[in-house]
Amino acid sequence: MKRLWNFIKENVLLLTVTAVMLAIGGYYLWRHWQPFTQNAFVVANTWPVSVLVEGYITEVHVVNNQFVKKGAPLFTVFQPPYALKVETLQHKIDATKAKLASLEAKLKVINASIVAREAALANDRYLSEKADEMYRQEAISQAYAEERRRAMQGSEAELAAEKYQLDVTTQECEMTRAEISQLQSELALAQIYLEQTVVYALSDGYIVNMFVTPGGYFHPGEPLCAFVDTESWWVQANFEETDLSRIQPGQTAKIWLWQYPGKTFHGVVDNINWAAERRRSADTGVAIVEKENQWFLLPQRFPVQIRITDPDPEFPLHPAGSAYVEIDTDAQLIKQIFWRIFQW
Repeated sequence: MKRLWNFIKENVLLLTVTAVMLAIGGYYLWRHWQPFTQNAFVVANTWPVSVLVEGYITEVHVVNNQFVKKGAPLFTVFQPPYALKVETLQHKIDATKAKLASLEAKLKVINASIVAREAALANDRYLSEKADEMYRQEAISQAYAEERRRAMQGSEAELAAEKYQLDVTTQECEMTRAEISQLQSELALAQIYLEQTVVYALSDGYIVNMFVTPGGYFHPGEPLCAFVDTESWWVQANFEETDLSRIQPGQTAKIWLWQYPGKTFHGVVDNINWAAERRRSADTGVAIVEKENQWFLLPQRFPVQIRITDPDPEFPLHPAGSAYVEIDTDAQLIKQIFWRIFQW
């Protein structure tokens, strides 16, 4: 025992370093027995909030970093021009419908006139035929027979004119109906624009990076602020390529955020990004080949999207927040260590 104690005293530094190295190695083995990465961060669906119509902002219903529910109003654009457009188009539709009603009434008059003209023509044709027959029998003069023929021809011309007028009026009715359809489409579009003068939240989320006050003039598509959708949260975990063969969609994961030490979140692997960019080109178009370390060539990382299944309102998540991620599967650590050491 004394000899052991003397050995310890004489080699305390060596033993201490050895113990520390064993502890570090043990911790590394324990921590990396399953796929693990510190290169991860929180992500969420984020989009710019913009207006579909241009105009002055008359009302701002939210403040920066405010949480809003789906359907809550965010901004209001000056509405009178869009309301007047809707009213004007409605009046045009009413006027055009009245014009169509007048044309349809005119069609009825023309149709009635055609019936009368056809009856008159039938009568004139009968009298003309009888006059021709009587003229052949020398019962009437030639002049009278010619008069009845001209009367028949006049009735035919009047009937043809009425039918032409019927065609013209029918086409005018079709054009008017098409005009009404066009105006109704313009009215529907104008109503959409009027509705879009109020910008609403499309989901639950946060208003961020907003610096808008009433009176500012904005054009369609011009961003007013950013919106962070809080209905779904993910972590993008960048794993080394040596871990990818063991990671599959549907596997569960544990997530730790730097912001909340000791708090464990849980997630499910949604997908694995199968591509990462490494190629670069010079201004000349020639490929750039990186001068990498010949002794320690680091493995490529690929992003793995992990959906957080238990977000906690008491621990609000923030996009881009740093995280640790561990996938619930075997990492084949010993095999990977030997592969890295002896692959050459």
